[in-house]
Amino acid sequence: MKKIIVPISFLILAAVACSLSSKSNLLPVPPTIKPVAATTIVIPTLKPASATKVVTPTLKSASATLEVSPTQTFQPPTFTSVAPVQPDPSNTIRFDAGGTWMDLLDNINPGASKTYTLNATKGQIMSVSILSGDVAGAWGYFPIEIKGSDGTLLCPVQVNDECDFWRGKLPLTQDYFIKVKPGGDLTNFTLRVAINPPGKSEQLFQYKNPATGLSLTYSDRFGPVRFPSSANNKTNSELVLQFIDTNSYVKTNLSEVYFLLGSSAEPQIVASCTDVNQSFEPEQLDGNEVINGYTFVHSRAEGAGAGNYYQQEIYRMVNKNVCYEVIYFIHYTNIGNYTPGQVTEFDMNGLLQKFNMILSTFSLK
Repeated sequence: MKKIIVPISFLILAAVACSLSSKSNLLPVPPTIKPVAATTIVIPTLKPASATKVVTPTLKSASATLEVSPTQTFQPPTFTSVAPVQPDPSNTIRFDAGGTWMDLLDNINPGASKTYTLNATKGQIMSVSILSGDVAGAWGYFPIEIKGSDGTLLCPVQVNDECDFWRGKLPLTQDYFIKVKPGGDLTNFTLRVAINPPGKSEQLFQYKNPATGLSLTYSDRFGPVRFPSSANNKTNSELVLQFIDTNSYVKTNLSEVYFLLGSSAEPQIVASCTDVNQSFEPEQLDGNEVINGYTFVHSRAEGAGAGNYYQQEIYRMVNKNVCYEVIYFIHYTNIGNYTPGQVTEFDMNGLLQKFNMILSTFSLK
């Protein structure tokens, strides 16, 4: 799960961001997110190039990968005027008939905790993540604990770890208890709980920004969160997705992973949108890439310190006087710092492919 070791080069930025555990990004544009029919997205691996290259994903049905039939529509109460879903007095989570997930808006006073209960079937894939509320000048996050009624502890995976998300296969058919407590000053949060139907490995969600017509699709391996760090952003992130697949972190050197999406119509940002940004970590231009019919300028930035590495794959483009920016943010540790056999190297290519699957669905209408 989270293995946060702050490098010396990041101490000042981390202090400004109020620690890697803070959730500080704003999502200013009212989005609407809803599950969509499952598809398989086949994306070729993006490789460095000095000239424009075309990445043309093929969308086709398949029985071996993504299958889901969700019926609910994600209406995050933080970003819309739609009445939020509130937990019932017993804090029991019950999906709508045919539903496969739910977002609960709730709050907890500092020093308190709250436990939610739901029943699920052995072998189903469950994911849990938290989008913290945003209050100007306030810092905080919401660690969680997940247990089965048989006493099995699912999250945190390791003793003395802190857990702020979990995704994995449920070991038994029974009640599961999700305990949430605040860390810091924030009290409001949205708890997302998704359980894939029996036999289904993933379900898909669609993000839409009605102001710009932007849309993209992502799987339940990612969850909406606040970004707790700093990156080479030129725009404010309107959507931040954290990679929440627990097994990809356990006993590996992977620390934290985020997909950042931002846009801006500010003339100064638009004018320099596709220029490299040297204000945080120096960027190296990689070339142009045509993804789903849109030409992005691809650059990358890397930082290191105290055995930690920070890699950013950055995609920017201008369309109709709006600057669009996507950043893959990957934090991992030096595999050489571990006792041999203690951890394994995480799958960088597999992770980049998951990012590319999201970006390949980027669309403007």
